[in-house]
Amino acid sequence: MPKKVLVALPPGLLEQIDFVAQVEHRTRSDLIREALRRYIENFKRTQSPQMSVSTVGNQKVALLTDNE
Repeated sequence: MPKKVLVALPPGLLEQIDFVAQVEHRTRSDLIREALRRYIENFKRTQSPQMSVSTVGNQKVALLTDNE
């Protein structure tokens, strides 16, 4: 089941989100989910080669490496 997250946005950004959502006949949540999915995919493409994931106790920790 999806978890809810409370996010504070500047009024101008929220107006833009609402405008695009209305034009595309989508919900605000759907539009924000899609934006975050795209952001994370871009992050993976650009940062993943420099990142490793380790487990500390029962938590996963992302570590940035200095591979250039």
